[in-house]
Amino acid sequence: MTKANLAAIPEYDGIADLPAEHASAVKPDCLIGAGVPVGEYAPAFVLPRGDKGSFGFAQLLGAPFVLHFYSGSEHSWLQQSACLNAIAPTLEVLGVGLVGIICADQSRVRHFETFRAGYPVLLDWEPKALVSRIYGFNRNKASPEMSATYLVDRRGVINWIAFDQANGRGDSVIILNAVRLHLSRPSPVDTSD
Repeated sequence: MTKANLAAIPEYDGIADLPAEHASAVKPDCLIGAGVPVGEYAPAFVLPRGDKGSFGFAQLLGAPFVLHFYSGSEHSWLQQSACLNAIAPTLEVLGVGLVGIICADQSRVRHFETFRAGYPVLLDWEPKALVSRIYGFNRNKASPEMSATYLVDRRGVINWIAFDQANGRGDSVIILNAVRLHLSRPSPVDTSD
């Protein structure tokens, strides 16, 4: 898909032309000194799922994927999930994975048992929240309604990072634009073959 084709997509508004610049234009306090910048390999992890079992980074490799770090209250989680549930079918058709990571203490998540999503939701328990911190998302420094979204390529390299400070809901149009732009670019040459 070319930029001309992307421009023909109704929800495309040009924001994804410069995803890295857009993402890093205003770096919130919770991401200052982030451990993994755009262009670096994303750290591997294994975390418990919100429903049952566990889920690991290795299950995502081989296709691009979106990691969304939730923030805010349980009400905000519902808003963020609605945004992600809306784009999950499109991402699936495009061959892009989606995973949510909630960084919160166990008591808050336990009261949120009705939380359901059409994608894996992982739990990164506070106060340590090690995976979130490794990615550079420090919820203790985040504003109450702040989330972070990472687009990772099939090799595990972070291609784009976005923050949503407005109300912690995420922005499905911006995420889809970044994904479409990523998919429209030629894949890097793999010299391991």
